[in-house]
Amino acid sequence: MDFNDVTRLFKDDLSRIESSIQKNYQSDVPLIPGIGDYLLKNGGKRVRPLILMIGAKLCGREIDERVIRHCCVVEYIHSATLLHDDVVDETTVRRGRQTVNAKWGSDASILVGDFLISRSTLMLATDCDSRIIKAVSESTKLLVEGGVMEYSSARKLSVSEQHCLDVIHRKTASMMSLSCELAALLSEANPEQEKALIDFGTQFGMAFQLMDDAMDYDSEESNLGKPPGNDFQEGHVTLPLLHLYKNADRSLKKEIESFVKNENLTQKDFEYVLERMRETKSVEYTLDLARDYLERAKSSLRTVTFPQPEYCKALDAVADYIYERHVAVRS
Repeated sequence: MDFNDVTRLFKDDLSRIESSIQKNYQSDVPLIPGIGDYLLKNGGKRVRPLILMIGAKLCGREIDERVIRHCCVVEYIHSATLLHDDVVDETTVRRGRQTVNAKWGSDASILVGDFLISRSTLMLATDCDSRIIKAVSESTKLLVEGGVMEYSSARKLSVSEQHCLDVIHRKTASMMSLSCELAALLSEANPEQEKALIDFGTQFGMAFQLMDDAMDYDSEESNLGKPPGNDFQEGHVTLPLLHLYKNADRSLKKEIESFVKNENLTQKDFEYVLERMRETKSVEYTLDLARDYLERAKSSLRTVTFPQPEYCKALDAVADYIYERHVAVRS
């Protein structure tokens, strides 16, 4: 089974999610549905809702309206954080198009992000399951903490590898983990099954972001949906750059330090750093670590028995896709 098989298997359910996403961001304030259409109709692969649905099926639950509603909640929170992140980072291109803040301005981007979070809260209120509300609240708290950590450490090469991984755990893995936790809670899974799913989501989320961090340096714009080098331009010290810095001689360290402080870097600067990364295999180091996390994610599912274990292969396929779609462009 590969990723295309998975999306075909869940084709009708993914269509239901799209309908739910569109229905629930409607408002009598015209700008909100206008921006919502622009943002959410170009929503990528819907990985978070997809792993929630697969996890629910793995635990023996059918994809009913309650599952669809929680898929929508997760996607709204994720989309809201993208809107806010793009303002903080002054990002102008995402998924091959202008970002909302580039097209409508930062104020509109922040306010519509706030609207999506409020819609998520209202959708959760119709359910009122305290376990689910607690899980969503805790994951959202971690996500925001990760954003603050990233912001406060921008342009700082004194951070450790563990710091980089902690930011990833909070900012990205927390929401992947939440998708899997919701699958378990909605399915009334036993504690061992719930833990295995949460472990999968956490390890998968770590790998997901590490892949993005690696390919931001060594991929094509057509694959990324944005120009490569965004992290470098914005002063984010992600693992590839940190690995290069830690393995550089004194002269190169000083060059990297000057690049990180410079807010007006050129394409030539980026290409120079990328060439040094190839010499130290910093991108490969990051990709290898991502692959290790993916293997741990898949292994976590084999620690317990699930009602419909055949769906483990679907989660495996999503995990493999995250790695292979990036690595393919480097072949």
